[in-house]
Amino acid sequence: MKPIFLAAACAMIAGQAQALSCMRPDPISTFNQVAAAPDNYYVLYGTLTFDESALPPALSNKTNDVPAPISARFNGKGLTYDGFTSDYISPAILQVDCVANYCGSAQSGIEALYFVRADNSPVIMTASACGGMIFPEPTQAVLDQLTTCMQGGTCSAQSLQ
Repeated sequence: MKPIFLAAACAMIAGQAQALSCMRPDPISTFNQVAAAPDNYYVLYGTLTFDESALPPALSNKTNDVPAPISARFNGKGLTYDGFTSDYISPAILQVDCVANYCGSAQSGIEALYFVRADNSPVIMTASACGGMIFPEPTQAVLDQLTTCMQGGTCSAQSLQ
């Protein structure tokens, strides 16, 4: 497994038949995907604060336009080999992605996991139509399992069930 500096991101976007059909993402699978990716990622845990009125409605993108980025502020911790121990406080951008007329979403002011590429400044949190990069209100078991993954231990969502 290649090293992940602070953390991780990848969206699973499935095609559309009549309606958007997505595989249910989970943070451990996302960690494994970004660990195998050629790019470096951060796994961040904390609060993203932004103006929720700037979010596009979930089913409103009939023109397939890319929604405008939303300025935000992140206050939390980055994943290290010792857990979520590295302070990470920074301006951020929330980018909502859409597939057909389905758009992703996020909530301001709640604790969440964010998988983000490490090469963007400020970091870009992506809310995709199928999820996979933002996980609201993770349990302590999920946070602990991500630490185990970071340490090179068994990294499977099955251990959370």
